[in-house]
Amino acid sequence: MGHIRDFDQMVPGDSLQTLTTENTTLRHRIQQLTREHRTLQERLEGARSNLRFSDKRIAALEVDLLEAQRQ
Repeated sequence: MGHIRDFDQMVPGDSLQTLTTENTTLRHRIQQLTREHRTLQERLEGARSNLRFSDKRIAALEVDLLEAQRQ
């Protein structure tokens, strides 16, 4: 709190209000970006899981094809 008081002595009141408003806006933006990041991380994890499943399925089908060609 002392930092704001010290800053208020250096900067006119309107500037302090502007900085406080901007700080609040930036904090909200950080929260929004954090939520978006979390959502994207979850989607990426899901996509990687799907890719691993697809890779295993393709490998199994390739084995089936090779076995069918041998017969």
